Amino acid sequence: MINNVCEISPLSEALSQYLRLVTPLKKGKNQEFYRAKPLIAFFQDTPLKELNSLQVAAYRDKRLADPHPKNQKKTLSGSTVKLEMMLLSHLFTVAASEWGIEIDNPVTKVRKPKPPPGRSRRLTKRENTLLLRKAYSHPNEELYPVIVIALETAMRQGEIIGLRWEHISWKKRVAHLPYTKNGTMRDVPLSNNAIYVLKHILKPKNEGKVFQYSQSGIKSTWRCLVKSAGIEDFHFHDLRHEAISRLFEKGLDMLEVSTISGHKSLSMLKRYTHLQAYKLVSKLDPKKKRKKANAPQEVRDFMIAYPAIMEKRTKKCTIDFYDFVGLRITARNCDDAMAEAKNQLLRKIVMFLHNNEKPPKPTLNFEEIEIGKRDSISMISPL
Repeated sequence: MINNVCEISPLSEALSQYLRLVTPLKKGKNQEFYRAKPLIAFFQDTPLKELNSLQVAAYRDKRLADPHPKNQKKTLSGSTVKLEMMLLSHLFTVAASEWGIEIDNPVTKVRKPKPPPGRSRRLTKRENTLLLRKAYSHPNEELYPVIVIALETAMRQGEIIGLRWEHISWKKRVAHLPYTKNGTMRDVPLSNNAIYVLKHILKPKNEGKVFQYSQSGIKSTWRCLVKSAGIEDFHFHDLRHEAISRLFEKGLDMLEVSTISGHKSLSMLKRYTHLQAYKLVSKLDPKKKRKKANAPQEVRDFMIAYPAIMEKRTKKCTIDFYDFVGLRITARNCDDAMAEAKNQLLRKIVMFLHNNEKPPKPTLNFEEIEIGKRDSISMISPL
C-alpha cells in the first residue's frame, strides 16, 4: 500500500517507500538498497519540492571526492556516483507518474559523471596457467569448473551460479539461460572444455543447481585464489572480458559474439573487448595456403617436449605436467611414471587434434614454474 507521500514529504520518507514498492521488483535490488544509503544520509529530511539542481550537483561533487570503501587511496568512480544519481532521478519519475505528485525532476538538469574507460586487463599465459592450476587443486571441486565455464562461455557470475542441470542440452551442446541481466533469455554454446568439466569433473544430475556457490562465497574464494596465485588486479568479471576477447581472436564476428555474450548494444560489447594486437598481424598479411599435410605428419609436428614437475618419494613418483592442468601421473617408481607420462601426453595431444584445437605451447622459461614442491624439472621426450 502506498503511503501518503506528497511534495512536502522528506526525501528519506519518499525513498523508503520507493525501496519498499519499486526496488524489490528489480534484478539489482541488493545494489539499489546499498546505493540509497548515501542519498538518505546527505539529503536527510530535505522536502521533495525543495530539492534543486544545486543540491544534486553538490551531492555529486561530494561523492566523487569520497574515498573508496575498499581502497582509501582511491575515490569513488564516476560510474558509482552516476548510478546513485540515476536512482534519485527514478524516484522523482515514479513520484510524478505513479504517486500523483506534481514535481519537477532536478536530477535531469545536472551533468552526470563520465564513466571511467573500460578495463583492459587480460590474462597472460603464465597467469592463465597459474589460475587454472590453483583452482584445480582447490578443496572445493566446483571452483575449477566455474572458472573454465567463465572463460569458455563469457557468462556472467550470476548466470554461472544460477545455471541448472535441466537447462543444459547435451545433444545441442548449449546452456539455456531463462533469466539474464538484460531481461531476455539466451542459449550459450558449450565448447569441448566446458562439456568436459560439466560431465567429468562435476556429477551431472537430471535437475537442480549445477553449482552450490553463492555470490558472496565466490567473491571470498576468488580473492584468496588470485592472492595465492600471485595475480594482481584481476577481478572475476575480468574473466568475461577475457572470454569475449578470445572469441573475437578465434574469428567470430560481432553478431556471433553478441549472441553468445548477450550484449544488446554493440558499443557496450566493444568496451568489453580488448584484442591483443600481435594476434591480428597474421590477418594483415595472410600467408599462402600450403597443401594440407597428411595426418601422421601433423601429429609428429605436435610431438614436442613439455616441461613437467617430477617429485620423488619413498614409494611413489609423481609427474605433473605444467602446461596441462590435471595431467598428473603417479607410479611406484620413476621409470613406470615416465612411461605412463609419455602415453598420457600422446593421448592428450591427439585429443586436441581430434577436437580441431591446437595444443598449448610448452613453457620454455622454467623460472616461471613456481608451483608446489619439486626435486627437478624434467622434459618429457616424444615417443
